[in-house]
Amino acid sequence: MNFFPVSIGLDISDSAIKAVALKKEGVETFTLLGFGREYLKEDAIEDGAIKNAESFLAALNSLFKNQRGSFPKGKYLVVSLPEEKVFLRILELPGALKKEELNEALKYELEANIPMSLDEVYYDYEILPGPPGSTHQDIMVNAVPKRIVDSYVNFFGQNGYRILALESESFSARRSLFTAKADVKETVLVLDIGAARTRFMIVAEGILRFTSSNVLAGDKFSQLLTERFPLNLKEAEFMKRMVGLDKNQEKGRELLDSLRPALAQLKEQIQNYLNFFETHPDSHKLHDSAQKISKIILIGGGAALWGLTDWLSTELGLAVILGNPIKGLKAAPGFKLKMSLEDSLSYASAIGLALRPGQEFI
Repeated sequence: MNFFPVSIGLDISDSAIKAVALKKEGVETFTLLGFGREYLKEDAIEDGAIKNAESFLAALNSLFKNQRGSFPKGKYLVVSLPEEKVFLRILELPGALKKEELNEALKYELEANIPMSLDEVYYDYEILPGPPGSTHQDIMVNAVPKRIVDSYVNFFGQNGYRILALESESFSARRSLFTAKADVKETVLVLDIGAARTRFMIVAEGILRFTSSNVLAGDKFSQLLTERFPLNLKEAEFMKRMVGLDKNQEKGRELLDSLRPALAQLKEQIQNYLNFFETHPDSHKLHDSAQKISKIILIGGGAALWGLTDWLSTELGLAVILGNPIKGLKAAPGFKLKMSLEDSLSYASAIGLALRPGQEFI
């Protein structure tokens, strides 16, 4: 039974809050009730934690007031944790360990694998499925600094909200893209190209196996265009979407030439992750069809750069497609609210957060 048929996913970054409200209608069908974005002042978030509660609350109230659609009156939230502050590790331990032994072994392994003491973090774990008869088990562990979690829990609790769950952006993005078990018989590399950071996620047989991020992202591309053309950042964003990497247009060729150094760097990073996974011992524990990355999926606002999928596909010799986080969503009756595919690329994490309470495959 689903006790939370309506939920709000809240994706928080250093610069903005994005929210999506969904209502569960069927096994894999959800109604989109509302979505919106509000930019934060520079002092609202610092190093992943809420620093200025008053500033953050003002932005949150404005978001719920001015969003597109109709957010429910309930205050049940699923909230993102900053990806760069979450430690994800997959540990290999003996398969015969009892629960108490497993907990002790995890503490020992975590102390050796994360750059913080256990007293400074909250952590949980999941036992991953393995081949029959294996004498070992893979344990996926997530650890988050207590100061970040406590800042969220305290803020939302003091302002009348109930947090149903906290999770990293990569887990929620994965959920928005892979909503059915039929989708997860392969290994894919997901790129979430945001404004300030790009996240790299390897999803093998539906399980998030690896994450990383860096600052080669949408703002960097826009900055390169402002240095080449008489554009401000807003005009550069428009140019990326409307002209893009179109070799059939003079402006498109000029844009490609301007972005070539950053694109070459992005290509190199992707190739490094492809090589890393395919030569990693853990890849050989998977089914044959999942031992190599079969395609790349792009999400995030930076993925809207026109022609990026074709350019990467040609350069890497691999299928590259845009993700589709809205494939299981429909508009609410009586509302003409729709989220375009381009919009959904920026809202993938928020959609995945809102899906969590009502989705069996999480």
